Amino acid sequence: MLTNEQLLDKWNSIVQYTKSYVRIDGSHTLDWHIGYEDINQKSLLIICSYEPEVLPSSKSIISSVGRRGDGKWTMTFRLVRQENEEVFIRLCCDLIESSRNQCDSVLGIEFVAKRYMQWSKLMEQQSKGLLSDSERKGLLGELIHLQKCILNGIPMHEAVESWMGPEGADQDFVFSTTWHEVKATGIGSKTISISSLEQLKVLSPGELIIYFIDKTAPNSSNSFTLLSKADDIRGILKGNPVTFDLFNDKLLKNGFIDSLEYKEFWYRLGGNQSYRVDGSFPKLINSNVPHQIVSASYNISIPAIENWRIH
Repeated sequence: MLTNEQLLDKWNSIVQYTKSYVRIDGSHTLDWHIGYEDINQKSLLIICSYEPEVLPSSKSIISSVGRRGDGKWTMTFRLVRQENEEVFIRLCCDLIESSRNQCDSVLGIEFVAKRYMQWSKLMEQQSKGLLSDSERKGLLGELIHLQKCILNGIPMHEAVESWMGPEGADQDFVFSTTWHEVKATGIGSKTISISSLEQLKVLSPGELIIYFIDKTAPNSSNSFTLLSKADDIRGILKGNPVTFDLFNDKLLKNGFIDSLEYKEFWYRLGGNQSYRVDGSFPKLINSNVPHQIVSASYNISIPAIENWRIH
């Protein structure tokens, strides 16, 4: 499996002059090349036998399609903002690795186009700002819980597949026999927020799991960033390419891309508490509010649900 560091090393080993390219991996289903379209402008290029779709460019990446002298076509992604080089390297590594299992070049090119559009949209959103503090905390809570599930013996692929928060599900984790709704809040918080009437509306019992997370000084004891937590899980999954790709895909769907700016935000975990959510648990759902109320969000007092606490 190609890493970001290995890809950067391969790029840096190429003599930098205009239109200098080398094939990245002869065993890959797709014909990937890296090089320089212009001096100091890193480019990723894929060769295909038919004219591919012209994809939109962004402020950071110019996308283009061209015809070669041998009649084949190229799709090229060229970095034009050096300050975004690290994210560009991660994008390229993701495009190469996530397309490795495509069964043929036609489906592979379609997959690459869709994957690039996902990345492009997120990179443009990032130019306007990173995930907010509450979004970072929320994602950290889900990543901490995913890591805990794996370390507690749930098979890796099952754990990642069960992480349904990025898919827009009402509950963050949905397993075959139960479900978990994960909340991240400050260490001193006395309430947690429920965002909809559907969030705790489940026929079978499940768990509400609260992680208490606060900001802390950089590199303090037991501290972490969103980037480091994502990389911790990648380290666990790296031996299973299918699960590794699924995890990265869910990170993208969650609005997260690897940006150096996330290294500026450090957090610490102050503990966690779990509560059984059954028929008696205090909650607002469609069946116990007037039918005229079609949506609602509300807060639950953490001390007041002590009777449902599991640990």
